[in-house]
Amino acid sequence: MSESPTKAEIRDSVIYYTCQRRCYGVTGQAGICCTLGDRDWIMGPITDAKEFLARLNLRFGKKYKYDAVFIEYEEGHRLFPERSCWQNPDHFPALRVVMDAEDGYPCRFLENHQCTIQDIKPKICADYLCDHLKHVVSTVTGESA
Repeated sequence: MSESPTKAEIRDSVIYYTCQRRCYGVTGQAGICCTLGDRDWIMGPITDAKEFLARLNLRFGKKYKYDAVFIEYEEGHRLFPERSCWQNPDHFPALRVVMDAEDGYPCRFLENHQCTIQDIKPKICADYLCDHLKHVVSTVTGESA
């Protein structure tokens, strides 16, 4: 007889399922937090940039340049001057986005609404829970997320 999953394993499974299949509570939707859309939103600060870059290089067997993966304040505040979070130097470095407004300015590692670096993603991505996800986790585990 197998052991029951731990609360942490259940929590991780709920997070994975919700993010991949019911992002923000919409069936079939994924990756909203991985796109800017028209929100005042930034994917930063990346506090483990050096370590993340090393994981990327190891995973893909090539040497990513820092500027290909991250945006620093000097560049970022000019990209989105109308968005206040992009005007705050404390939010950098941020993950580089694809400059495609029609596609919602996605993270460069988002393909077909799926994260291509799920198991090596930066700490900020691993730690982030939107309000919807916090509610789902709280409902399932009985604890605040």
